Amino acid sequence: MNVPPSMPPYFQWIIDKRLAICAHPYHASHIRYLLEQRIQTVISINDNYSSGMPNHTRGELRVHNIYVPDGAAPNMAQCQQFVRSMDIARQRGEGVVVECTRGKGATGVLVGCYLLAIWQAPPDYVVNHLRLIRPITLETTAQEQQIIDFHKAIAPNQRHFYNDVNEPDSWDVDTSYLKTTPLATTNQLSLA
Repeated sequence: MNVPPSMPPYFQWIIDKRLAICAHPYHASHIRYLLEQRIQTVISINDNYSSGMPNHTRGELRVHNIYVPDGAAPNMAQCQQFVRSMDIARQRGEGVVVECTRGKGATGVLVGCYLLAIWQAPPDYVVNHLRLIRPITLETTAQEQQIIDFHKAIAPNQRHFYNDVNEPDSWDVDTSYLKTTPLATTNQLSLA
């Protein structure tokens, strides 16, 4: 039986064609959609030791199960393993989807840790970015704290993007017009 593809519940690309989040893709049409999107690796977060992925997908997708109690955050070893899995998938040219029951919470922590690793950004920037693009991503302060702790663990090995920008003059942007262009007056603004 040929099943047309359909998007899994709460599916969203975080990094286009590279990293996505969704709730459990429980139907064959969801699996077909993932495969059409060139997603070959599924990180399945479960709050028990059994996989939420349907058994018929085992041959088509690489499924890695991670046990995280409901409402908790993945531990440091799980976050580091996820970042390594993302690097392997990137080298293969594959997309990755992180899925759990509702596509939030522990899923958001893993994605946040990966964004920290590739962007070399401060943790508050990553948390705010996740909240902006997917407000339901992080549920608890423990989950936010895990992102902060992951940053502390990897920060000594990274050169941060904001270290080199101390003065506007150091930017690669011509800001000379700021010194010569007069500001609009209140009267001019009211006419607009």
